[in-house]
Amino acid sequence: MERTPRSCLDRAHGGLGIGSDSCTPPLGEAVLHVWVLDLALDGEYLAICEDLLAAEEWQKVRRFSSRRLARRFIVRRGLLRSILGDYLDHPPKEIMFVLNAHGKPSLAPDLCSDLQFSVSDSGEKAAIAVGLGEPIGIDIERLRPVQFQGGLDSCHSVKVKPLRAGGPAAVDNELEFFQAWTRQEALAKAEGVGLQMLPDLPDLKGLKGDAPSLPDVDGSLPGRGFHIHSLTLPYGFVGALAAQLKTPEIVYCST
Repeated sequence: MERTPRSCLDRAHGGLGIGSDSCTPPLGEAVLHVWVLDLALDGEYLAICEDLLAAEEWQKVRRFSSRRLARRFIVRRGLLRSILGDYLDHPPKEIMFVLNAHGKPSLAPDLCSDLQFSVSDSGEKAAIAVGLGEPIGIDIERLRPVQFQGGLDSCHSVKVKPLRAGGPAAVDNELEFFQAWTRQEALAKAEGVGLQMLPDLPDLKGLKGDAPSLPDVDGSLPGRGFHIHSLTLPYGFVGALAAQLKTPEIVYCST
């Protein structure tokens, strides 16, 4: 079950004031929130996001190779902090994260919360999934040309080209490829590992459409107990959400 996007932007907690609890149905055992966000914020909101970052996040900003990538990270992390701050009723700048062995962030134990979240971005859009109790994973991708060798069943030799790139014509099934790819990535995030950590990738065609839980078989994705849900996103984007809930109520939110 899905609900259409809700929007609210009322400053609170010293952040962007996304106002989750006043704009959307509260989280529950069968309710997940998906925030669809625009990363191309104006200078005023960029400054607010910059003020929310912690020292270690600024260290990462300085390692980016371009101003565009650094700006995207600043906005994405600032929006994440502001949204989580509203859910937690906690100052966004004071939220602490811990990373697992594969770099997946979660809330620090000191916050004493069972709030779960997952973040993804592509192009100028970001998506944040928020739930309670059980791990979740989200992934979105902007549709763009892809070229691969060995057919759709293999993604070990895939080249994703930017829209402005020339060269040989891209294959005709970008949509199918990115639908499958986002399902793989969402599952990997829910499991707390990166896609690059998996020894082998299963048949991408086998993940078309909403899929039931995937078993641990023959080195495939460790997704047992998770269900994959297609997301409703702006034109030109596809995405997936992995959760242990088979039929959650997915509530879309936006700034």
